Amino acid sequence: MTIAKQMEIRANIKKYFDMANAGEVVIVPRKQGKNVVIISEEEYNNLSRIERIGTYARSIDHSSFGKGIESVKPEDIRSDNLKKLHNISLLKDDWNGNGAPAFTGILIDKVADIIRRLPIQPEIFPTALQTIQLEYDNSRHDHMEIEIDGSDTASVFIVPYSGNESEESIPSDIASLTERVMQFYG
Repeated sequence: MTIAKQMEIRANIKKYFDMANAGEVVIVPRKQGKNVVIISEEEYNNLSRIERIGTYARSIDHSSFGKGIESVKPEDIRSDNLKKLHNISLLKDDWNGNGAPAFTGILIDKVADIIRRLPIQPEIFPTALQTIQLEYDNSRHDHMEIEIDGSDTASVFIVPYSGNESEESIPSDIASLTERVMQFYG
């Protein structure tokens, strides 16, 4: 960890950015304790991933987690995902305080059918774009997001640990989604 004043950062910004990209945490003290931390994008993505996993774990019934992750049954996660989807269906217009529309019954039913049939369960999140996002993280530390809307296609965004992001559109039928998920874990 390195601590550097704002004037030092301004004068040597490349040096401090390079330090952050090399894994060094740079703290910039500011008045009233409103310090700033400079970290690499890779570190930020890792912290974001950990936060998403924690948020997801807190959003479902903790009774299944009391026994350890290994004892969580796929049908329990599926059931929890369907409960979460039901809660998403109850959101009203402006549910995020920024004008996000409510979710249509057609979209909720479509995603419920997908959840019931997917062999590996995702984390589920509503988006302000009236889509449902399915998220996966594999053992290689890659991250995949599948965005489902009312159309016949799904958007797939993949962030491999290597950092070479990709985006594609695939049919939103269960066979195509299952194949893409299995490839991600392959």
